[in-house]
Amino acid sequence: MSGFSARDAKIYRPYTDEVPWDLLEAAGGEENALREVLALNLLRVAKYDDQVVGGYGIRPLTPTRFELVTLTVAEAYRRKGLGRWLLGHAIGLAESRGAREIVVRAQKHQPHDRARSSFLAGVGFSTDGSDLLLTLMPE
Repeated sequence: MSGFSARDAKIYRPYTDEVPWDLLEAAGGEENALREVLALNLLRVAKYDDQVVGGYGIRPLTPTRFELVTLTVAEAYRRKGLGRWLLGHAIGLAESRGAREIVVRAQKHQPHDRARSSFLAGVGFSTDGSDLLLTLMPE
């Protein structure tokens, strides 16, 4: 992993056998939401050296409002820019599907923690009640 750059990780639709369920669920993703995201072909994984090192899932709530269901990076690859790289990819995918807003919902059993909120605020998310919201600007 020496010399790893986030852009070295390639982002793909996962094959069925490479969905990192444990990693996605550990990040707070609920199984039903994750299965919906997978069925919608809106789950992506980051691979490096033929190994899944992160992933995200989004889903439409309305034609213009999407939810970032999960975003996760394997422990060994954290704090190297991969989370931001995945988030940018997720925003691009949502926008290409018509999104004008992306929400990250607070979960009843796991409210937003300071690190997560700070990370998302760094790319433009703001507080919207108990949720975090990113409003995409038209070109």
